[in-house]
Order: sequence, then structure tokens, then C-alpha cells
Amino acid sequence: MSREKQLFSNALSKLQERKKTTDREAYEPLIEQAEALLQKCTTDEVIMDTGNESLSELYFLTAELLFGYDLAVRFATHSKSLTNEARTLEYYHKAIALEDKEEYSYALWNFLSTAGHRAEGIAVLEHFIERTGGTAKILSQAAEYILMYADSEDTKTIQKSLEYFYRAIEMEPNRYETYWAFWTDLEEAVDVCPQLYKEAFLCLEKLIALSLPETSKNHDTLQNRYFDLALIYIKTKDYEKALETVKKGLAICNHDYGNRLIIEIFMKLNRFEEAIPYCLNRIGALLNEQKSNPSLAKAFFDLAHCYHMTSQPNLAAKYYLAFENGQDIVPQEYRNEYLYYDKRSRSLLGRLKKMLRNMGNAIGSLFRKS
Repeated sequence: MSREKQLFSNALSKLQERKKTTDREAYEPLIEQAEALLQKCTTDEVIMDTGNESLSELYFLTAELLFGYDLAVRFATHSKSLTNEARTLEYYHKAIALEDKEEYSYALWNFLSTAGHRAEGIAVLEHFIERTGGTAKILSQAAEYILMYADSEDTKTIQKSLEYFYRAIEMEPNRYETYWAFWTDLEEAVDVCPQLYKEAFLCLEKLIALSLPETSKNHDTLQNRYFDLALIYIKTKDYEKALETVKKGLAICNHDYGNRLIIEIFMKLNRFEEAIPYCLNRIGALLNEQKSNPSLAKAFFDLAHCYHMTSQPNLAAKYYLAFENGQDIVPQEYRNEYLYYDKRSRSLLGRLKKMLRNMGNAIGSLFRKS
């Protein structure tokens, strides 16, 4: 190795190590040193001696330093812009021109997305896929990002997203991140694109399978994937499957989300008696939090409705009328029931007051006669 190349390699390594131990807001001195080293390489004509790979690393490092510093400044000043956007973009492109690495294209996509250039970010991912055939990581990111911004009626764009997704899982069938990233978009997309339910089921079933081993790094979130899958079964009106699935999640963790889902499922199945214990458990857990919780009122009204549907009017009234401002917060689907119990309560109260007045008058009359 020539002396110039050795000196360059040492300087680059020191900058890379210092970046790891330096906060982003303190990147300025590192940026100056990186750009000075770039200037020396280009003006002293030692590019051939340093090699494309090393020089591309320096371009990439400089871009990352500028991007990181701009993010720190933007956070501190609440700005929406990136001060060094043009220089950063130039360095990313120069790095990619020398070495077409997955890491570089992914970082450039992230930079463009953060800067608000969504279309350009997608183009970077697609160009990398066209040039290299892509990697599971890049294909997965392209699939997720394209679907995220696709119009529900744009079948061509949705199909492109699906193509990248299936190519990604073909390359790495057990890559958890691919299924997770796509599911985060599918969670809402299925509401407007029912044709995507197939992929939603595929992603969740695979996420569950990958999380089942206790040694899996995602094992502690297994119950949440069961709950997510149960919700998809609810949306497709397969309530028996939803019930079977949510019970698996609750067997792992008695989570409020799971209790809310199983209550909804039992009510969809008109099995109100079976929903009551879960309603009571949910209310107890929410009360134990000892803080105001918007979910608490809904839990009370769910229980009241179950008591109403199982012909237990006194208990229904107890939970419907538990809140002074119940009329303002009762869900629309329970409003008629609430009004019935509210009117009934007022009628009972009126009759009680009348009875007490009559008793008072009668007692008063007795005293007057004596």
C-alpha cells in the first residue's frame, strides 16, 4: 500500500470512529475535516491511489455527517428545511456513482424522504432495483413506501408495490422486517382496498410464525400479532376465527386491546352473556390505572348493553347512568338504550319524590289531627 493511500485510510477510519462517539449537533468539526480530506483527494490527484471504494466511503460519510447535523439543527430550531440539502445530495450521488451499495441507496432514500422529496426517494429505490435486481431490504422498503402513498383506485401502483413485496419475501422468506413493514401499511389500506386482505393475512400469519419461538427477538410482541390478526378476521366478518385467534393472544397477555376485541366479537356473535366477564375485567383493569381514561366510558356502556341484551335492566341502568354527562359521551349505537334508561330513571325518581311528598303530607296530617 502506498504512503498516500495509507494516510488516507487512517484519516478515513479516524473520522468514521469519531462519528460513532460524537453527538449530531457537534458534527461541524468532523464535516470540515471530511470535506478537507475530499478536497485533498481531488486536487492532489490521488484518487486512483485511494481506490473507488475508499473514496466512496468518504463521500458517504460526509453526506451522513451533513444530514445528521442538519437533523440536529432542524430539531433544535423547529425548522422544516435541511440547511445543507444540496451538498448532502451531491455527496450521496458521488458515493453511489463510485460504489453501487444497498446501504448508500437506502440512506439516500431516507434523506430524500426526510427532505420531503417523496417521488425522488421512490425513484432512488427503483433505480437501485433496476440496476442490481434489488435486495430484500430495498425491495421491502420500496413496496412499503409505494403502498403508503398509493391511491386506493390506482391499481397499477398497488400492483407494483405487491410485486416488490413478493420479490422481497422470495429472496428472504423469513425476514421479519419485510412482513412487519408491509403490514403497517396494510393495516389501514385494507379498509379502502379489500383486495389486499390476502396480503394482510399472509403478513400476520408469517409474523406470528416467526415470533413463536421463545428465542425470537419479537417473541414478546406475539400477543399483539394475534390481536392484529383477530381484527382482520373481524373486518372480514369471520367472527369464529377472530374469537379463536384473540383467545390465543389473551392466553399470553391479558391486554386491554385483546379484551376490547373479544367483547366486540362476542357482541357480534350475539353472545352477550359471555362478553360480561370480559367487560367487568376490563373495567376493573382500567379503574386500577387510577387515571382518567376515555376507554372507561366505552367499557361501561358495553357492559350496560350486554346487561340490557340479557334482560338485566337494573344492572344495565347502573352502568348506563354511571356518568353524569352520559348523554354527551355514549356511543351512537347505544344512544336509544341510554335514553330509555335515562328516561326510566327520571320517571322512577319522580315517582319516588311524589311518594315521599305524599308520605310527608300524611304524617303532617296525623300530627295536625293530634
